[in-house]
Amino acid sequence: MGAAVSEAGLGHLVVADMGRVRLRRKHTSDAFNDFRWRRDPEIARYDAAMPLSKTFTEFLDQFERDLLFADPKRRMFALEASGGPQIGNIMYYNADEARRSAELGICIALPEYRGQGLGTEAVVGFLGFIWNELPFREIYLHTLHWNERAIRCFDKAGFSPTARVLRQGRWFLRMEVRREWWLMWDQEGRFAPYRATEGELGAPARAATRLV
Repeated sequence: MGAAVSEAGLGHLVVADMGRVRLRRKHTSDAFNDFRWRRDPEIARYDAAMPLSKTFTEFLDQFERDLLFADPKRRMFALEASGGPQIGNIMYYNADEARRSAELGICIALPEYRGQGLGTEAVVGFLGFIWNELPFREIYLHTLHWNERAIRCFDKAGFSPTARVLRQGRWFLRMEVRREWWLMWDQEGRFAPYRATEGELGAPARAATRLV
């Protein structure tokens, strides 16, 4: 039922389609998946966070408020497999208007969709969307220093390591990318492998891909 809603009714929310994965604005139908994933200890470990302790009713109340009253400093988007389910989320947060910067976070929540390069495709699509639609000049992130798969993903998407950061007894690698660098690399074709060709996409998807 959820996948059918996503395919048939949420197409207008898509902001980037990379062929195998697409990014779209959040919808109330995402609430249960997000709640379940936030309570998962394994996912929380990769986020260096504690599993959610709220009830679903409490979570849904906050989820719906966030949709109605968007916070300009943070925005979350759903990740969907092409023709399939929601597989995770991607977001920016800690947006700083003066510095024109924000922090990026991503989660591929469904294990069967990990290790296939979908994270790289999602990050490339998200950065393309950000540079075209939002005023940010720099995007940065922090990933746990031992998470080599995530580090490779971010490197392929254009991020470079800049510092090691100690937070609450955990070491993180800070990585950054600037708009001008990324757009130059994009013109040189660095990110072409992570986009579908026009022959692999339908007309609506091609339109979305042109944004990135």
